[in-house]
Amino acid sequence: MSAISEFGLTRLTLARIAKIAGLSAGTVNFHFTSKEALLLDTLTYLAEEFEQSIDKALESAQPDPASRLRALFEASLNPEMTEPRKMAVWYAFVAEARGREDYQRICGAQDKKIFAITVGLCDELIRGAKGRNYMNARAMASAVQGLVNEIWEDILYAGDAYDRDEARFIYLSFLASVFPWAFSAPEERVGYGAPLSTDDKSLRVVRVGKARLQEVSSLFDLYRQFYEEPANAKLARRFIGDNIRKERSLIFLALDRDGRALGFTQLYPGWCSVAAAPIWTLYDLYVDPSARHRGVGNALMERAETMARKSGACRLDLETAIDNYQAQALYEKRGWERDTEFYKYSLDLG
Repeated sequence: MSAISEFGLTRLTLARIAKIAGLSAGTVNFHFTSKEALLLDTLTYLAEEFEQSIDKALESAQPDPASRLRALFEASLNPEMTEPRKMAVWYAFVAEARGREDYQRICGAQDKKIFAITVGLCDELIRGAKGRNYMNARAMASAVQGLVNEIWEDILYAGDAYDRDEARFIYLSFLASVFPWAFSAPEERVGYGAPLSTDDKSLRVVRVGKARLQEVSSLFDLYRQFYEEPANAKLARRFIGDNIRKERSLIFLALDRDGRALGFTQLYPGWCSVAAAPIWTLYDLYVDPSARHRGVGNALMERAETMARKSGACRLDLETAIDNYQAQALYEKRGWERDTEFYKYSLDLG
């Protein structure tokens, strides 16, 4: 992928591929009979990876068409699937006549499948609204896929500097414009402050004791409201106070240079019987809206991971809302993997 991104298809040679991979040309030749075979295997790998990502996103989404259409967009924005090198591979094949034939042979059926899914979701949304019979599902699906293609082109040219939050704002605004009965317009984006870091001491992450109870409980109350619980400052203070006093959890708080509380994470200790080793559950992670996109959440997670390793734990677990895409992007960027082997069950005892 790196070689295609740098040289394109026509200027690419096995020798250049071997050099970038740190292998001898003979080793590459041993595994692949020709440059063409290697390129086609690369495209096939990316196509299968992307299709699996789409399938998993739709499987995990809520059953309503709005949630599934948003999941489709998010899968198309997945940083792992759309990193600049992979975008370069897609467009390298599409840009050249011979490559287009290979692309259609390998990816044509997949593209038709994704488009058919998009048409079906748009059709469900239209049929679910009164007085919208004039709308054409196929036309709407074409607009959706056109927006995805435009986003992919932007990623190709912008590279690692691409702002996926801006893309998310654009696609949510689009969906709210064409399907206002199913989607709400996102809040207008405002400029973010300068990045914060523990390296330059513009950010500190401290372990919470009794002295920080008020700051953490205030953030904890906002965290519960994010999950649609009613505001209850008294409950938040009592719960966090009990956790600190009884050492039921471990809490880290992020502070700026002036000592202002920006976010927190709370972890609970546990055990894994299969591994016969301790684990930690990262149950809460919250950053004040005014401090988001500045590295606070990343710093809190880094501190939690460091603590867990030092404690001898075998792993960290967490759960998050299915549609909390921004948080999911952070977790995956830090190397967390979504569980695809086990189902989660709960029994409400209330």
